[in-house]
Amino acid sequence: MCLGQSSDVVIEIDEQIAILIEEINSTPSEQQQKDFSKACCDVVVDALMGPFGLTSAMLVDRNGGNITTVHNFEKGIYAPRDADRHQHYQEAQVERFDRSDYEKDLPGERRKLFKSEPHIEDAYTGGELPKDGSAHRDHVISAHDIEKSAKGHLGQTRDERVATANRDKNKVWTGSRLNQSKNDQDLIEWSARQNSQDSSKTNAEFYGVDKERMEKAYRAARVSVDREQNMSVFKKQSVEFMSEGSREAGKLALRQVLGLLIKDLVEGLIDDVRTLMREGFKNLQHLAILIKKRIKSTMERIKDKWAEYLKEGAAAGISGFLSSFMTLIINSFVTTAKNIVRIIREGCLSLVRALKMIVSPPPGVSKSEVVYEVFKILSGAVVAAIGIGLEETIKKGIEAVPLLLPFAGPIAEALTGMLTGIASLTVLLTFDRIKEHLAFRNKQLADVYRDQTIVMLKIKKTVLVLDQATNYVQISASHLCEEFQKDWVEIQAFKSKTAEKVGAYTSAVDNLLWLDKEIQ
Repeated sequence: MCLGQSSDVVIEIDEQIAILIEEINSTPSEQQQKDFSKACCDVVVDALMGPFGLTSAMLVDRNGGNITTVHNFEKGIYAPRDADRHQHYQEAQVERFDRSDYEKDLPGERRKLFKSEPHIEDAYTGGELPKDGSAHRDHVISAHDIEKSAKGHLGQTRDERVATANRDKNKVWTGSRLNQSKNDQDLIEWSARQNSQDSSKTNAEFYGVDKERMEKAYRAARVSVDREQNMSVFKKQSVEFMSEGSREAGKLALRQVLGLLIKDLVEGLIDDVRTLMREGFKNLQHLAILIKKRIKSTMERIKDKWAEYLKEGAAAGISGFLSSFMTLIINSFVTTAKNIVRIIREGCLSLVRALKMIVSPPPGVSKSEVVYEVFKILSGAVVAAIGIGLEETIKKGIEAVPLLLPFAGPIAEALTGMLTGIASLTVLLTFDRIKEHLAFRNKQLADVYRDQTIVMLKIKKTVLVLDQATNYVQISASHLCEEFQKDWVEIQAFKSKTAEKVGAYTSAVDNLLWLDKEIQ
């Protein structure tokens, strides 16, 4: 703000507000039209390179993902590499259990125990066991259950399952009658069941089981078996995750780099078509020169932007690992259809892109523009997810036409890609309209700010004028007071002289009157 002796007022408006008002008041420029064309090109290329184009050719999605989880394994959903494991798992559920390899070490363990221990204690009752055939070794978690378990077949071989069952914490000694009664049943469930010989008692009561000892042995065995099987499954899935995650990360990175290359090429071709439409087609030589320029320009652009391509590829690679991890976690609880796997992948890719925009925005981009771009990225992911979800419905509708049945898959992908592209473009335009609306609102705020500034400046000017007038009145009053004091002193002096003169005059008059009387 500047305010001097003149009545002119200079208003200083914030630079960003001034630029904003200028942009809003201006008409659509050629650059804005190019930006819109680029947005259309991005939408088309993203649809072709994204979930409905190159991705389908590069990545094979299946129900449950590419890494078999225990949850899916039990439901018969598994990766091709686990087909034999699942076949053996199914056979174990129906075939007679062969425990020969589970019991092959029993004779040697019995001899060693009888020689080394003077007394053998029943693990369940606490009583002493005789050193004869009535002392049996029992698997607390039965060998049959371990052999039938999904974890055992998914993460372990037969030898590893045998080793798990024969861990020290899962082997105890008990009486033959109790062991034969329990057989392959769960220990806790068997103990609570009604005894077959005496219906008035449970098995635990009939055989004199010490509940505390039994539960302690069961907990220790369960922890040992679960730890062994969980670790086996974890190791298997970790190796597969590194393999599948790396493969998916590499393919997504390649897809992203190819997408950027094709996007730049398409943008250049659009510019060339515009040039041809503007200048007209002359001859084949002219076309050849144009193509040569395009190839040269594309190569130079690749050289200039190779670092950007690598960054985008790296971000896509990270999203590949993230999507593999999320798919694995989700499938540990619920089975995902292959379309859901695609949605997870595209969602992770959009999430990484959004985070990249937030953490490392391009130079010169304001915070509001970052928020705007993030919303566009995430909304595009939502549109793509909806499109992927509709693809199967569209495919089934096409399959209803016999002639189109062999081509249902490609046609469904093409149609879904087109619909998704249109929807994405609509969302893009909607965001642009919202941005314009917000810009208009900002202009209104800028106008209010400007009006408020003018009012405040006028008020300040009025206050300044009043202040100057007050100072002038005070100075004038002081000066008048001083002059009045000086005049008052002079008046008093003049009054004294006047009184003296009047006295003298009166005395003279009196003398004249006396003299007049004397003469008469």
